[in-house]
Amino acid sequence: MDANSGPQIALTDKERFPLLDDLSFLNELRQDAFAPKFNFKSGDRLNAAQLLRVKSYKKKYYDKKVFWNEGQTPIWLKDYFDWCIKTVPFYQNKINDFDNFPTTSREDIRKFPYLFVSNEANLEELLVYHTSGSTGSKLDVLFDSVSQASWLPQIESVLAAFNITITQSNNTTAIALICAQEKTLTYASLSTYLGGAGILKINLNPADWNHPDDAKKYLEKYNPEILTGDPIAFIALLDLKLQLKPKALISSAMKLTKGAKSKLEAFFKCPVIDLYSLTECRNIAFASGIGHQVIRPDLYLEIFDEHQDIKLPYGERGELVITGGSNPFLPLIRYRTGDFCSLKIENGVPFLVDLEARNPVVFVTKSDLKINNIDISNRLSELPLAGFKMHQRKDKVIEFVGYSNEITSHEIVDTLRIIFKNDIEIDAEIQKIAQNNTTEKSKYSSDLTF
Repeated sequence: MDANSGPQIALTDKERFPLLDDLSFLNELRQDAFAPKFNFKSGDRLNAAQLLRVKSYKKKYYDKKVFWNEGQTPIWLKDYFDWCIKTVPFYQNKINDFDNFPTTSREDIRKFPYLFVSNEANLEELLVYHTSGSTGSKLDVLFDSVSQASWLPQIESVLAAFNITITQSNNTTAIALICAQEKTLTYASLSTYLGGAGILKINLNPADWNHPDDAKKYLEKYNPEILTGDPIAFIALLDLKLQLKPKALISSAMKLTKGAKSKLEAFFKCPVIDLYSLTECRNIAFASGIGHQVIRPDLYLEIFDEHQDIKLPYGERGELVITGGSNPFLPLIRYRTGDFCSLKIENGVPFLVDLEARNPVVFVTKSDLKINNIDISNRLSELPLAGFKMHQRKDKVIEFVGYSNEITSHEIVDTLRIIFKNDIEIDAEIQKIAQNNTTEKSKYSSDLTF
């Protein structure tokens, strides 16, 4: 065998960061005495023209946000739709009328990712992201450096609602993505858009570190301004009792309960923001008092019937469908998200009301009183749960598995009995959260049909 036939490093750091001359902070993050065993290298790959496009994207959509009102569509929609019909193979030879255009699905993208690439996309800029498939089949999502880097203006837009800004400096750590998994990619990187600020992805699993206290020492030393992750990772982070001063925590991927949010805010003394995002189009909305407040003027949101290609009237609950985005490798027209809500527009800003990861699942008491899972979510949200799975068997027994380091199964049983009017049998289990979890996203299911 050729000695050079093993895995090769595809890019140099200079190729990963063509506009950054000083990579000393990157080397410091990678080589620190407390650094984890990083297993990947990543960079935004932005050249001057691409960086300008990211900044132009921010200026166009976020300096002054313009959405749409009830009964209207965004001013950009017609041109965008016409461009998709003209340049995207998947949308060609279909109805040339947006109002009657069919919906697309995750399965369409999974089977035919290449058909969603615009003929005008620069193939030399192609990047591929492989999803884990935790909520369905695995999916390869195609994008480029500009659409990838555009998540930062989107995050800035969310933080702006809380009067928070990210420091643009080549000697600070801007963002750390926290994981608490058995295995995941980890790396230290920089953001050209943020002036060379550090970007980390770390896994709290002790196996990823050289010494037991290194995760605590490393994070405290570099003190990231923004922590991102899911509720499981954040609860695991609490166990380390870190002395950090983040400006905000941004939770995504799983529903953030009010109990977990309160616990995190009390410890870190900063806002904990529940963010709704999709790999297919990045950040969409964040939780507010009304519902999830939409942040993306470049996305048009509609509500459709779950089973038929029928757009529902304003205010009705159904499946969230998305059109738009800034990715020439995956332009979306009426993409079914698999998430369910109703749409409400207040003062020109859209809100996703009662957003859930699927259409309501109906549970029943022994005497057949129907209980909607939205009502269950609202009550369970008061508890410090990082996540849970709830299933009703054909014999009506409720099986519940929750993830928490604080509450007991008895507390869960007591809460569910109140919801079910003391007319149900419950098998409840609480699993402790560690630094190397294999938990899945929260979900409801039932063997009963109605």
